[in-house]
Amino acid sequence: MTPAPPSTCRWRNTLWMILGVLCLATLIYALHGRVLQCGLFMDDHAHFRQLQECDWSFAGLTEACRLELVGGVVDLWWMPECTLRFFRPVSFGLMKLTYTLTGWSPTAMHLASLLWHLAVCTLLMVFLRRLGASVWLACAVAGLFAIHPGHLATVEWIACQTEIMVSAFLLGAALCFGRFRGWPGFGREDGRSPGVGWAIASAILFAAGLGCRENAVMFPFVMAAVEPLVWRQRRRPALILYAVFGVIVAGYLLLRHVTLGGMQVPPPPYVIRPTDPGFLRFVFDKVWYYLLGEYLLVPAIPIGGLPYFQARPFVLYGLAAGVVLLILAVWLRHKRTPAGLLSPVWLLAFLAPTLPVFASPHHLYLPGTGWAITVMLILRGIGTARPAASRLARWSRRCTMWVCIGLLGGVFGVVTFYSGLAFETGQRVENCLADEIASAPSGLRDGDTLYIANLPLIGHYARLAVEERTGLRGLRVIALTWAPRLLGPATPTELTWINDRTIEIRVADDRFFSGPLGRLARESAGHEIPDEADFSEKLGFRVRVLDRDAEGILALRFEFDRPLTDSRVHLFWGSRVRWAYEVRPGPHHEP
Repeated sequence: MTPAPPSTCRWRNTLWMILGVLCLATLIYALHGRVLQCGLFMDDHAHFRQLQECDWSFAGLTEACRLELVGGVVDLWWMPECTLRFFRPVSFGLMKLTYTLTGWSPTAMHLASLLWHLAVCTLLMVFLRRLGASVWLACAVAGLFAIHPGHLATVEWIACQTEIMVSAFLLGAALCFGRFRGWPGFGREDGRSPGVGWAIASAILFAAGLGCRENAVMFPFVMAAVEPLVWRQRRRPALILYAVFGVIVAGYLLLRHVTLGGMQVPPPPYVIRPTDPGFLRFVFDKVWYYLLGEYLLVPAIPIGGLPYFQARPFVLYGLAAGVVLLILAVWLRHKRTPAGLLSPVWLLAFLAPTLPVFASPHHLYLPGTGWAITVMLILRGIGTARPAASRLARWSRRCTMWVCIGLLGGVFGVVTFYSGLAFETGQRVENCLADEIASAPSGLRDGDTLYIANLPLIGHYARLAVEERTGLRGLRVIALTWAPRLLGPATPTELTWINDRTIEIRVADDRFFSGPLGRLARESAGHEIPDEADFSEKLGFRVRVLDRDAEGILALRFEFDRPLTDSRVHLFWGSRVRWAYEVRPGPHHEP
């Protein structure tokens, strides 16, 4: 049989790739399309406000890259003031552009996240194709990446759009770099050396990635992992390109240092420094925790997830050992190919910058390409028979491969669907909280002070959400306590008026500042919550612990400088039936 001419093969591959993109788009919309009905959530409110207020200058976009966690959007007496500052002018510029062109529509921003995610999945499909996967296997693995439960928050939370952007830029840079270096499967079909344009494109995309997120700095090291296979060819151009990468990194670090006024490393528990006690144990355990998130779908939960497994070391290390053995087996089997070399290096190198930072699910997205390469190699091995095998044997192995893909896809789809419901629940809690505060019976005015008892942690950005709903400005939100549970109180709580300046609050069964919330408070402050403290000058009250035990605090008394009858002061109470019910001085009250 006469083989098809090269032009026909190219057109056929292009057609299959287009069909693959359509399949990816359908899959993404089916499992993530519901996010188009959602609005802003937590950090989104801060970014929304800061992008509105900043100008288009480099300095303006850089100033917008911040999160005023304590002392900006909300005051917490049990934690010190803290502002996280980043250097992400490219991603914030793209986000501001999207917001501006779409009339500052959160729906449009969610759509942009889905489109960026589709771009990443498409680039991943092309990348896997170059690394030796068939068209449909590349599409299938990219589809698994698209619906990976660990990537749900990245795709459905606007604040994580920077993670999707850096992944798109670095995948594009890797494709260009592979073409320039002539990696097996990436070179020209006619055998001619690729032009310098591929090197220039790779450098530009790498620089764009650095302007999106800090973990992009690992890209040159990841690309260098394939050099043992191609080092003998075109060494001088390769060294020049690596030198360019070095100049880009040095320029980036210098510009970041000058713009931010130093390294701007946040305090614990947001970042654990090498000099902090327990640094090595934290980083060591976090590697295994993230590997479980990538390969075994264990949720990467901030604050409480890693401590849960640290308290169960046999589970953590036992499961992680199985994952490490799998990765090692794939590397040993394919270490003479770009895919085999990239699979562990891409995964671990892009995880490395996130290890000292508190756990978050979006950290799994960029390293997920390494996961995808590993899965592709495993599935390809399952579906490939020996050359001498019979037609039945080849057919059987291909069927087995697609059955495995179908099972993985089914599991991923179910877990992602229900994880999405949990994510939506958090958004609804924040919306209900903001709606109740905004509709306070006494009416809110610019500059009012709002005290909130039992504030759900997920309602951290309540001030910005309320100001967006009401058009008010200058509100000051001061939390008296976090709710004992993430989404609010789950056991009876009691509020007692002593007089118009003094209240006592109690909780039954649960405890204030217990479990992960207590750990967060202790690690942030560097000590236990004191029995008594005076915040009159800063927050307008004094607080005293009335009852506590080994689990946490049962009762607190607050004495305010201003009477709670003041029309510019509002007290909101969270309970099992209301997220934020405004209360005024009166007799004994038990919501």
